[in-house]
Amino acid sequence: MQILVTFQDRRPSEQIAYVARRTVEHALDRFASRIRDITVKIRDDNADRGGEDQVCSLALRVVGGGELHLHDRDSRPEPAIHRLARRAARMVAGLARRRGRSTRR
Repeated sequence: MQILVTFQDRRPSEQIAYVARRTVEHALDRFASRIRDITVKIRDDNADRGGEDQVCSLALRVVGGGELHLHDRDSRPEPAIHRLARRAARMVAGLARRRGRSTRR
């Protein structure tokens, strides 16, 4: 499972990239055999004006086809990344359950 973290409209931060990789890896590790790759994009919508302007996106490609695209916004990227990772884990678990049911028939 490859995890790529990119930054747009803001200075790259190795600390935030590390947190993003670890958070996503921890949340999705049990599904590693089902996931091809994950891209986390962190973007600052309105630069130095403050507010909830950190937009985080998570794109996940599943083995055998299929993609998930999730987005969240916060004043800091870390809380948004944590929410995205939890949502992605729930969605991949649901996808795995649905696929398991359809192959058992």
